Parts: sequence; structure tokens; C-alpha cells
Amino acid sequence: MKKSFNMSDLGLLSYYLGLEVKLKPGEITISQSGYAEKIVEISRMNGSNPVDTPVEQHIKLFPDKPELVSNATRFRSIVGSLRYLVNSRPDLAFSVGMVSRFMESPNSEH
Repeated sequence: MKKSFNMSDLGLLSYYLGLEVKLKPGEITISQSGYAEKIVEISRMNGSNPVDTPVEQHIKLFPDKPELVSNATRFRSIVGSLRYLVNSRPDLAFSVGMVSRFMESPNSEH
């Protein structure tokens, strides 16, 4: 490719768009631990206790009650960040999906 395009060799990939990449012989590992810590800090949840199940089972969200979210812009920003985090944390996909549905439209059926 270097013959066809003007490019620079930046070495082995270690960090790209919030994904930390670790290369070992025969193994590639991705992680977003730094990105996840940043989300926790931005959402002001630094002192929170970790849980195995990040959302209650059978929880019902109330899209017709926008007052439950005091700052919709901040809420959407945090949920958007969580949606990107799911790339390396599929165990959070269901919970993030439930919260994402809350953002869709106040008049939609859930």
C-alpha cells in the first residue's frame, strides 16, 4: 500500500476510538476500561457499588413521564456513550438497550 499511497507507519495499534488493543502472540484483546471509567466519572457515579445485574429484571420505564429525566441532553449523552461501550461489553447490551428505548420518543409504546 505504501507504493500506491502516501502513508506513515505508526507502529502496532494500541488505542483507537476508545478501544484499547493489546497484542500478544496469537492473541488480540480489546478493552474499553479507560472509556468506561470516563463514563462513570461524567455520570458522577464514582462512589457507586458495582452490581452483577446492571438493571432490574422486569423493570418498566415510563416514556410518558419526561420529568423522570431532569436533564435530557445529559441523559442522552451518557446513554450514547454506553451504547458505544457495548462494543466490548456485550453483557451490558440488554440494560443499555432498555435505557436507549426510553430515549426514543415520549409517545412511543414500550
